[in-house]
Amino acid sequence: MPRVRTNKNICLNCFGDLNLQRVCEGCTKKADDTPSLPHHLPQRTVLNNRYLISKALGEGGFGITYLAWDLTQGAKCAIKEYYPSGYVNRVPKSNQVIINSKQNQAASNRGLKRFIDEAKILARIKNLPGIVSVRDFFSSNGTAYIVMEFLDGISLKKYMQRKGGRITTDEVLIILRPVMESLIYVHNMNLIHRDISPDNILITKYNEVKLIDFGAAKQSNLDGKSLSIVLKQGFAPEEQYRTHGEQGPWTDIYALGVSIYYCITGKLPPESIQRMYKDTIIKPSEHNATITQIQENALMKALAVYSKNRYQDLEQMIRGLYGSRPKSISQNSAAPRDPIMPTTSRYGTSSTTSNNGMPISNTITPITQHKVIPIITQERPIPKTLDERRKEIAENRARRLEMRESEEKE
Repeated sequence: MPRVRTNKNICLNCFGDLNLQRVCEGCTKKADDTPSLPHHLPQRTVLNNRYLISKALGEGGFGITYLAWDLTQGAKCAIKEYYPSGYVNRVPKSNQVIINSKQNQAASNRGLKRFIDEAKILARIKNLPGIVSVRDFFSSNGTAYIVMEFLDGISLKKYMQRKGGRITTDEVLIILRPVMESLIYVHNMNLIHRDISPDNILITKYNEVKLIDFGAAKQSNLDGKSLSIVLKQGFAPEEQYRTHGEQGPWTDIYALGVSIYYCITGKLPPESIQRMYKDTIIKPSEHNATITQIQENALMKALAVYSKNRYQDLEQMIRGLYGSRPKSISQNSAAPRDPIMPTTSRYGTSSTTSNNGMPISNTITPITQHKVIPIITQERPIPKTLDERRKEIAENRARRLEMRESEEKE
């Protein structure tokens, strides 16, 4: 008679079955029952009668992210717990989170509200090709949890570092296009991200590209009401430094512009607040970046100090950078495609092929040893391969050259 799977006999490494000797029948590893850190949820905790906690993947000032197993759907997921460091404690031998002093109560509760707002925002924009999806969110243990997609991948910043500290303009435009096109949908919902940077853009082992961390996202303040000052230095436009600065799609456009600039030059431009007094930004071509004049003009427009001088929406920015209109994207609009699988190991070490055996471009360096980063393993639309995107960019460039030549002849 087969054993019933419970939180006690599931392998926390691969989520296979443990035998009576507590050795996994799948990965052959012995169960690791090392106690978790006191402020972390204990291993094998089951949240919401559904999610089995494996281990902490990472933690920041406002939360801890765990690898978990969805007992209902039988799939990996990542769970983000609101746990503001220094403001709360976990009750010993309990999962309960308590505020550690009356002075911290107001700030902790404000943070909890922002955390829940992030979950609600992400729940509205799930299933877009270039945006991280949220599966679930709930309150428990005196705090709140966001259940996210899970993926194996590295950040664009890490990818850049692996490539020697900078990448070509064509490559970064290939990487960022699905993010830009998905953000059009987000902006049409009157939402802005406000924290775009290479740290928050992930490349998966399937060559998917995802924008994560909507913790700073807000409704656009088109009515002129104040927004909280939440920003990432170097990537934030000047309006984010002001509580009454008018923020909208142009705010994310500036951050995308800085991200492109940083990727192709390896350097950050001067901070926007400094550029208001004396603009000393150096064009990418002067940093020896390989970039066409048309692309550089479009990028510098996205990087304009004042919002009125920038592109006002991402459709305009895409036309300026790529010379073509953005593709129409809607939630669940594309059929799932065969995932790209490594030929030698789970993470990829040499050549790469699709499930039908055809070779796939290795422009994005295969991921070997890397930190697992939270996001999903369920079927979903997968963007075009890099070869297809590169071909599209080359065709657009050829069309622009033909148009320019015909105009000169006229």
